[in-house]
Amino acid sequence: MGLCVKTSIRLFHLVFRLGFHHIGMKKILIFSVLIAAATSAQAASALSHTDTNFLNKAVMGNMFEIQASQLALTMTKAPADQTFAKQMISDHTKLGNDVRAAVAKVDANMMLPGSVSKAQQRMLNKLKKSGKNFDKLYKADMLSSHAKTITLFANYTASRHANPTIKAAAMNALPTIKMHHDEAKTLPKM
Repeated sequence: MGLCVKTSIRLFHLVFRLGFHHIGMKKILIFSVLIAAATSAQAASALSHTDTNFLNKAVMGNMFEIQASQLALTMTKAPADQTFAKQMISDHTKLGNDVRAAVAKVDANMMLPGSVSKAQQRMLNKLKKSGKNFDKLYKADMLSSHAKTITLFANYTASRHANPTIKAAAMNALPTIKMHHDEAKTLPKM
């Protein structure tokens, strides 16, 4: 139970034990202000629409990059693509775990997406069917996905509505995402 809730409960019990007949309007007003402050402090730690929108897009993007890279391990013949794919899976698994840990600190009840978006699923399906064009399409998808992710993370971390805990996780992830984008540029076109 949060500190603010415990404080509110303690204040309520204190007022109740003293008996309502001994409390004047001034004391009841002070109690009400204290309860309101405790409640608003707890509400301030909750996730905003900005946070949930960011988290949904970030988690789906992360899953897409992992799944596309898992396909690359079986479909590409290019050693550079295989090395890149292994790094994507490793790094994005860690980034996903870091984001989930940050979310759990703020809102343990937040349900994160369990699958990619419909558009991302279409991209994965296209990758599966790409045959000899896999390497070219994989590179294009990694460049596009990482560019979108960089913009998403940069906009979120610049937002004044971003939750500080989630924002810190996003700021920590951004250098890795930028590095992936730069590395994707060097993949062979095949």
